[in-house]
Amino acid sequence: MEGHDYAIGIDSDGKMYRQDIAEENGEIEPYLIDDVIDIVCEWNYELILDAEAHRSDPKDFNDYNEYQSKYESLKADEKRLDRLFDKTSYGKELIEVATELADRVIAQLGNKELEKAAVTVAEGVREYSTGKRGR
Repeated sequence: MEGHDYAIGIDSDGKMYRQDIAEENGEIEPYLIDDVIDIVCEWNYELILDAEAHRSDPKDFNDYNEYQSKYESLKADEKRLDRLFDKTSYGKELIEVATELADRVIAQLGNKELEKAAVTVAEGVREYSTGKRGR
């Protein structure tokens, strides 16, 4: 949470919470580890996009090297974060939806109905929305 003005803690009942530390009496709210992993994955993705943009249009060679190094580090972090995300309730839900969608597509491909399969995929993707990080 460093650099994002939040702190994570555990209350006297052993429940995790997140506090907005940007303000003196910042909001405190219950926060699950799945939510921590989800938001960190999102932040890492945003940092990857930023590093990618900078390395694609560097001021000079040193600038390129700096952002290339950041990009490589963030991509390595992404691999570890993806494994953590897959263990969250959001990751498990996403896997279930993807499996169901793939099964429907495979069934339709077996019937050589490619156009119908494409529509099924598009509908499945459109229907799935949790408000969490999509992969």
